[in-house]
Amino acid sequence: MHSRSPLTLSTAARTASARTAPASTSHARRSTRLVAGAAMGLSAMLVLAGCSSASSETPSSDSPVALTLQTSWIPLVQFGGSYVADSEGYYAKNGVDVDILPGGPDVDSMAAVVSGQADIGMGNADTVARANEQGADLVIIAAGFQKNPLAILSSPDKPIATPADMEGMKIGVPSGDEAAQDALLEVNDVDASKVTSVPVGFDVAPLVSGEVDGLWVFYSEQPIAYEDTTGKEGVTFLTADFGLDVYAQVYAVTKESLEDPAKKAAIEGFLKGEIEGWQSYVADPTEAVDLTVNDYAKDGGLTVEEQTKQAERQMDLLVTDETDEHGLFWMSDEGIEKNVDTLTTLGITDVDASLFDNSLLEDIYGGKSSLQ
Repeated sequence: MHSRSPLTLSTAARTASARTAPASTSHARRSTRLVAGAAMGLSAMLVLAGCSSASSETPSSDSPVALTLQTSWIPLVQFGGSYVADSEGYYAKNGVDVDILPGGPDVDSMAAVVSGQADIGMGNADTVARANEQGADLVIIAAGFQKNPLAILSSPDKPIATPADMEGMKIGVPSGDEAAQDALLEVNDVDASKVTSVPVGFDVAPLVSGEVDGLWVFYSEQPIAYEDTTGKEGVTFLTADFGLDVYAQVYAVTKESLEDPAKKAAIEGFLKGEIEGWQSYVADPTEAVDLTVNDYAKDGGLTVEEQTKQAERQMDLLVTDETDEHGLFWMSDEGIEKNVDTLTTLGITDVDASLFDNSLLEDIYGGKSSLQ
């Protein structure tokens, strides 16, 4: 993201292939028009809010409503369910025509929504909360990743399986993510003075060389690179399993858009199609991988093998007991409470449960756990 908050390593700490892939996509229907605008940052976008709209046209009753989805990173299978929804016509059958915009290091998806250049933005719960701190009025309508992908990776020869194991260890911390480490240690009562933080970049080289004992990573990416490099399966624990509960890959919209009946109906149509795409992904991610490698990230230098591994690891983030009971993207009362607690620990003071709105999901699922 353009401005990283403590838990946004998930959009920055990428594998070499992801970081070198172009931030645009060759797919015929895709556009990179937002990249320059979103880089302006949220403050500038707040000035422009209301001057433009991603879907200002009023379509006829039988024509699809045009919507724009701003993703949080460059095209990867991370967004595979969206690609399936688009390719298989799930959006179209629910009355919307969705333009999926690629993100990148200079794209602020929340600023894009605030400015009206996108209707829906993807990010983390903390990025949405911080945008609201700066004057935005956004609400989270669904949580794609029930567990935040931020994780600690270590060697099987010197495993770090819990935060307590970090004592006496050298931990590689990318610039800007020190606060996440401080929060992890604090909520787990780990003596920070016994943990050595080492500034690192966004690849696994420091861990492979032994410069560090552990490394902050994106759960579904760097562990794959580590295994490919060393031939060993690393030891990884999700920080979400140890008190850093921040929903990731959330879908955020303006509160104003939900107050407009026509716009709200269109967003609900989008969400239905999106859920169908991700249900297909969970059932079998093969199509999502193929679409990512050969279409939506055609020039990204990605491989089927690499993206398949990432797709499989993402299942741990997407599917939980909560989603089994209530459906994908669900935000439980307990989960929301934990998110608010973590966001407060991270220094976001003006945040409460109103940041999250399950009403569309409630209407869509109607008490069921699947759309099929």
